[in-house]
Amino acid sequence: MPWPSALMITLVITLAVGFVIPWSVVASYSMEPTLEVGDLAIMGPPPRQCSALLNHVAIYYSPQFNDYVIHRVIEVQSTNPCTYVFKGDANPGPDPYPVPYGDVVGGVYFIIPQVGMISLSYRSFTGALFTLVLMILVLILAYALD
Repeated sequence: MPWPSALMITLVITLAVGFVIPWSVVASYSMEPTLEVGDLAIMGPPPRQCSALLNHVAIYYSPQFNDYVIHRVIEVQSTNPCTYVFKGDANPGPDPYPVPYGDVVGGVYFIIPQVGMISLSYRSFTGALFTLVLMILVLILAYALD
């Protein structure tokens, strides 16, 4: 099957199901040994009950870092409004600021080890160039074998 057909089938299935599985790649060592760099974290929506995330790994958006952070909820600082204290398992102390419920993207419900390494590899220019060359070689090989 040529790759445009496979892409179209994937798109149709995604639209028919109505959702895409949200995921994030672990990019730092702050959650070791629970999560390692390159692990793919599959997440779901955060529970509505404030205390349900306590002691669970979750993903939140950090305006201070302008990025997403995958850490563990170690404390519910307030329940009205719901505010959490996060900490990386490998970090000596908690994250420097409380996180409101609205910044929590989701809870981590499933981990696929090392699958995200591909995603991390193209975040640098050399990695992106290598990935592009590899994709071109695969396409050339696919057309040559067809």
